[in-house]
Amino acid sequence: MNRHRPSHSKQTGAVLVVSLMLLVVMTLIGVTSMRSSIMEEKMAGNARDTMLAMEAAETALLDGEDYLANTINSLAVAFNGDPQEGLYAMGTNPNPLAQATWANSIAYRDTYTGVGSQPRFIIEHIGAISEADDSLDIVSYDSVDSLGTPHAFRVTARGTGGTDSAVVLLRSNFVRDF
Repeated sequence: MNRHRPSHSKQTGAVLVVSLMLLVVMTLIGVTSMRSSIMEEKMAGNARDTMLAMEAAETALLDGEDYLANTINSLAVAFNGDPQEGLYAMGTNPNPLAQATWANSIAYRDTYTGVGSQPRFIIEHIGAISEADDSLDIVSYDSVDSLGTPHAFRVTARGTGGTDSAVVLLRSNFVRDF
């Protein structure tokens, strides 16, 4: 016995074409979301590096201010024009973006973990100031208890993140009597 299929049940392959089109669309959506996730991960890593560099620079800035307040005992000895020690006399104006400046800087006195290179700072002696000198933007300075002549200093700190490509520079003005 010979059985024939009815002629109205011919298949043209439309389901295959539609399913392949859906597969291509789903693949494009997956690739796009994967690229977006990778970009977000890179942005989060960069934000982490920047914050780490900022924290390292803040630590070095505070260490520089502490160094200036408690370690330097004589202006003549400390600021004798020898930049090897990270102390610069007025008028030498080191460029904080130059690598040579940071080669002649003072390293943070403790170990800062997780950074590409240890935080560093430089101190510039700006000069003696008087109460009438407002060019330094010093908010307040009470010279009533002054034991000597107040001198202005600029402390510049450099911190890096997890890599040396994330760099943050911070600067503060500091007044101390000598």
